[in-house]
Order: sequence, then C-alpha cells, then structure tokens
Amino acid sequence: MWTGAVQTRTLTPGFSAVPFLAGFFATVIISVTLITVRLRRYIAGLSTSARMVHTPASGRRNLLWELIFFASSILSFILSFVLSAWSLALSFAGGILLFGGLILALRQFYLRRQDGNKSGKGNYSRLFYSFYPSQAVTPAIFLAAGIFAVIITSANRQVVSDKMLLPAGGTGGYLLWAESAIPVRYNLNSPEGRREYGFDEEELNSMSFVQATRLSGDDASCLNISHVTAPAILGIDPGPFIERGSFSFATRIRNEKKQNPWEHLNETGSNNIIYGIADQTVLQWGLKIKAGDTLKYASESGEMLNIVICAGLQSSVFQGYIIIGEANFEKYFPTSGGSSIFLIDGKRELSELYMTTISDRLSGSGISVEPAIQKLTSFFEVTNTYLEVFMMLGAFGLILGAAGLGFVLKRNFNSRKREFALMLASGYTTGRIRSMLLKDQFIILFWGIFTGAASAIPATWPSVKHGTDLPWILLSLMLLMMAITGIAALLISVNQVDKSRLIPLLRKD
Repeated sequence: MWTGAVQTRTLTPGFSAVPFLAGFFATVIISVTLITVRLRRYIAGLSTSARMVHTPASGRRNLLWELIFFASSILSFILSFVLSAWSLALSFAGGILLFGGLILALRQFYLRRQDGNKSGKGNYSRLFYSFYPSQAVTPAIFLAAGIFAVIITSANRQVVSDKMLLPAGGTGGYLLWAESAIPVRYNLNSPEGRREYGFDEEELNSMSFVQATRLSGDDASCLNISHVTAPAILGIDPGPFIERGSFSFATRIRNEKKQNPWEHLNETGSNNIIYGIADQTVLQWGLKIKAGDTLKYASESGEMLNIVICAGLQSSVFQGYIIIGEANFEKYFPTSGGSSIFLIDGKRELSELYMTTISDRLSGSGISVEPAIQKLTSFFEVTNTYLEVFMMLGAFGLILGAAGLGFVLKRNFNSRKREFALMLASGYTTGRIRSMLLKDQFIILFWGIFTGAASAIPATWPSVKHGTDLPWILLSLMLLMMAITGIAALLISVNQVDKSRLIPLLRKD
C-alpha cells in the first residue's frame, strides 16, 4: 500500500525505545486514572441507601431532543444545497446532527419500554435497558463514531474525473504538461518560434502554448514530505488563464477591485512587494502559511523580494510552485530567461501527435511531455496512499473494537447474574434468556453500524459530488467484517449465562 508514497516495494521497519515506553506509560496512566474514577464511584454507591428507588430517564425529554436533532440535521442538509460556499461545513454539521439523532432514537427505543413488563411480552432484558439506557447507547456510540471517522477519512481521497479536464479543473483545461532541462528561448506561439522548431505545419496550427520561466527552489509538492521555505518560482503571463477562466481557487484575499486573483500578478508594487499564487496544498502543508501571508526571496540584485500570497489554487498541476507575473519575474530575476514549464492545448484527438512532435522537436532541450491529467494524478497518488493506510488501520481497529464488545457484555452479564437467576427460578429456560439477550445485543450492534454509515455518507456528500470516489468495496467489507466479528463476540459472551453458574446464586439467596 505504501508504494504510491515511497516509490519502492522495500520498506524496513523501525523500532525505538522512546515511543514504545511513551505508549506504555501513557496506557498505564490512562488505565489507572479510569480505574480510580470507577472505584470512587463504586464506593460512593455503596453508601447509598438500598431502598432508594431508581428514577428512570424521561422518555418525553429524550424524544424532544431527538426531534430537535433530526430537524436541525435536515435543515443543515437543505442549506448545504442552497449555500454552496458553505456546503462542506453544513453537510458535515448535518451528518453530526444525524449521528446524534440516531443515537437518541436508540435510547428512545429502550426508554419507551419501561412498561414492557406490563405489555405481556416479559422481555426483562429490554426492561433492564429501559432503566439503564447508557448500557445500550455507549457501545453503539463507540462503534458508530469509529465508522464515521473512517468514512470521513475516505472521503478525502482525490480522484481524477472529467471535471478536472475542464478549464476550472486542476488541469486548467490544457491537454499536456511539459518540462525542459534547458530553457527554451523562443515564444512558441510566435511565427518565428514555430518556424524554429517546426511547429508551423498545418496539422499543428491548433496547438498553443503557455510558457513559464522557472527559478529553481525546493520541491514543495506532496512528493516531498519535508517542510520547505523556498519553493521554486514560476513567471507566467496570466492573460490566457483570465481569458479561459482556468483553474479554481480554494482561498483568496479580499479585493473589491479585482474579482479574478490572476489579475494581481500583473501588478508591480512598491517596496519590492508583488503578488503570488500557489496551490492550496502547498500553502497549507508544505509552507504552513495561508493567503495574505508573505514569502521573502533574495532577488538577483540582492534586494529582499516580498511575495504576498493572494490566492490558493484548488488541486492543480502547479502544485509545488509559487506563481508570479511574467513581468515581475523578468524584473527581479532577469538572467533566468527562457521557458522551462509548458502547458499545451489544442485538439484533444491530436494529443498523441502533439506529444510525439514536441518530444522530437525539443529533444535538444531535454523535454519531457505527459498528459496534464497524468501530472495531476501523480500528486493525488501520494495523498491517497496515506489516506488508504490510515483507513485500513482504522478498519482493523474497528474490527478489533467489535470483538471487544464481547468483553464489555461479559462484564454486563456478570453484574446481572442475580437477575438471570431470578428469571430462571420464574420459569425461563436458559435458552430463552440467551435469546432475549442476543436480540438486544444484535440491535445495539447493527444500530451502531447503521448509525455510523448513515450519518457519514450524507456528511461527505459534497466531496463525493465534486469527484471523490469512496472505496465502496473496502468500506462494505469493513462493515461486513465488523458485523461478523461482533456476532461472533456476542455468541461467545452470551455463553456466560449458564444454568450451572446461576443455580448457586439462587441457593445463596
């Protein structure tokens, strides 16, 4: 699974005593703290009068909160479609509210059973949960929260879709991306440049170039996991991007005079202050800055150049670069002439011809050409690799958690032995007691799984709608394995309810 991030199939496991001991002592401290809190509560409960009547929770109040959560969830989802700028946050909030509403619905299911003994059904197991609903709700919350977290993580996966090929997508609507080891000195859109490299043939008339001058720097893309401070700079004429409406922006500074952030790149500010644009991923993770912050570079004249980040691009082929205006680049880095980065557009059906021709005619410059969508995909692969690993580890954790449900129930059953003994003396068979217990445990197990999935999918809807492809097969297998593991744990734990163990309790009483 790590191949996409490390580009090798050979990994050497590392071990260090420091994190091992840190994890060990952290576990001990947390365990001791929890045990101490539980013991204090238990001892405090011993002093409570045995005649004190247990007051069950209010079903009406729970129902009111349940309705509030469901209504708020529906409202959040509706607003997420109306307010597109806030769709992600509103959908996530709606998913959280739906999560709470479904948990309250499970609680309400048991609270309304407080008269279960009068109904004639005689389900004392369910009656127990009506007086102690937390015993049913807590396992469901833990299962649902884990599933919710794993699905939310999966929704951050980046996939290539047809939207990426549009001008507003990550390719800017361009067909090809090219890089040269030796700068090209000609404007390849001009008649002179086309004649020089043989691009003046009739079948190549539709091919056009956007050329960028490059100043070498650190790799700030996701292919480099180290923190960088001086990424490479590209000098570009933003005119074609403005005309085509190329690329989209995740963040931008406020400026009422300029609606399009690309327009800032043409400004020549005073005091060596100019504007720049970078991929939002680079800003957030590589440089750890945001739109409005300033990067400092030393110009060729020795003066300090201040580049104010005016916008952050949505995932794009420019990941790893700081983009400034062509005129400003020539002003502060005059000797770095010639183009090293190219975006090529034309007829889509002639892409292969364009790639072959460019590779052949510009071979002396050490040119490498690839589809722009392929360049974008290479950045996604690293991000997706980390997310897939985290998701897989989360899935294993959830499956172990479902198995741990058996230990929780074993403790629950041990504390209810006298209740089961009384039911046995009242005419219930061991098989019927086990059957009643299993029915409620299955409800808790499957409601927890349903709650986690049902609340996470709507919460991730904006991501899915914008091209994220959830790993449905892997998620389905995870839920299935959780169900199988949970059922096995329940079947094993319910064997604790055994006639031979209950009869001695009756004799003592």
